[in-house]
Amino acid sequence: FIINAIIKNHKITEVFSMSVKITALSENISDNPELLPDFGLSLYIEINDKTILLDTGSTGKCLNNAKKLGFDLSKLDAVVLSHGHFDHTDGLVNLIENGIKTVPVYFNRYMFCERYWRRTDDGDYYFPTMSGLSPSYLQRNKITFKGLCGDVYKLFADEDAYILSNIERVCDFEEICPDDYIKSGGGFIVDDYKDECILVIDLGSSLAVLTGCGHHGVINICRYASKVFGKPVSAFIGGTHLAAFGSERIEKTVSELKKLDLKILAAGHCTGPEAMSAFKALPFFVPLHTGTKINL
Repeated sequence: FIINAIIKNHKITEVFSMSVKITALSENISDNPELLPDFGLSLYIEINDKTILLDTGSTGKCLNNAKKLGFDLSKLDAVVLSHGHFDHTDGLVNLIENGIKTVPVYFNRYMFCERYWRRTDDGDYYFPTMSGLSPSYLQRNKITFKGLCGDVYKLFADEDAYILSNIERVCDFEEICPDDYIKSGGGFIVDDYKDECILVIDLGSSLAVLTGCGHHGVINICRYASKVFGKPVSAFIGGTHLAAFGSERIEKTVSELKKLDLKILAAGHCTGPEAMSAFKALPFFVPLHTGTKINL
């Protein structure tokens, strides 16, 4: 099967062993005037007859855009929330308020911690970034949900789609972002992103990895997925959180990405303009914006 990653005139092709379709329903930027941007990310994933929504953006524009693209989100098989920041979870409210209540929702058990971004642009303060969702809200709306505890969770019995948690940090330059915090014991501690999970699709001879923000770092994530499944990562799609870091981290990331077996790197959202520009040196890079379509 062929992967076609097309944005404007950019196209990459590579042979894989199964068919997967991915559409960015919403991202910070939209190059298509018919589709609405939404801060955050939301990816619509089709694996044969199964459909998954990875994240929902901050306001749920993914629902509006899905209708314009001909996707019926009421028929989803699963919603996966990658972590507990509002710009990836709060769009679910729009889906629920529009009657989409029968789709099971999956997330890591640590998703509902109080999360903050430490800012110094006007004094020193903690800006709330936690999810606006709560277990009680989901229960009141009779939403089936599962907080995952284990390292690997298989979504479907008949498709090779997995949620990975507890990502190992082995890359020496991919340190934790020092600006993200959680509230603990009446004070604030640096967030270690225990809540973060990624979606992995086993393509047969290789893996496709999909992230919301990729807080643990693209190299850590790829290495962890490869370790778990014993296969190389050929496709990385989602956020990389490089907007929070400087040139040195970006340069090292680009250098390591060249050593991997990637056939496509589709990055956006929290990747940031500097990293997006640096990624242009990679022949397998395409920007990930609202409306981007990737066929594996």
